[in-house]
Amino acid sequence: MFPILKDSPLFQGLDQPTIEALLERASYTTATFDADACIARRDTAYSGLMVILRGSVRGEVTDAAGHRRTIDNIAAPQLIAPAFLFGGYNRLPIDVVANEDGTEILTLHRGGLFEMMQDNTIVLSNFIDIISNRANFFSRKIYALSVLMLTEKVAALLLSAAPTDTDTVPMDKTRMADELNITRNALEQTLAELAKKRLIELSETQIIILNRTGLESMVAPQ
Repeated sequence: MFPILKDSPLFQGLDQPTIEALLERASYTTATFDADACIARRDTAYSGLMVILRGSVRGEVTDAAGHRRTIDNIAAPQLIAPAFLFGGYNRLPIDVVANEDGTEILTLHRGGLFEMMQDNTIVLSNFIDIISNRANFFSRKIYALSVLMLTEKVAALLLSAAPTDTDTVPMDKTRMADELNITRNALEQTLAELAKKRLIELSETQIIILNRTGLESMVAPQ
């Protein structure tokens, strides 16, 4: 019965007979999906822990410009959004999409999983570790995504402020920060990042665009 679960972080440290005995007392379902099929949509109630038995999935969000962004790729036998199973807000923060044909998902219903953790302290300990590790991972991931989106906004502002017949923009950090609704510090960090990539050059009075094509590629629809 699902031998891959022995390698799942939820059942780490348990042998196959123990896992099978736990599943026999739990309530679960399985389903198979084709590539690019939506397994679960953002903001839907999350009443059962999804475990990938075969294949892989990706978590997607739609940004303010309507572009689809992949937040994470998860392969069997990992868990999907375990931190959102319990607590006061049991809704998925992302769309879950299958990456390949034959992606198989096992869903452990919340009550059954809770009983499983009560029956076996190893499962309980594993679940707590998983939530902690995923929370740390997504904190870093969201921060990186936020920086990327801010960089795109600054690139778009520079392109709009510098028509194709000129490559200079007046250095007015207060105006630029206000227009983007960000702090001067965030703007300065982003400009420094673009300068480090040799896309722009900074001086006391102006910003010089060194690589217009590079800036345009950052704001082009993916």
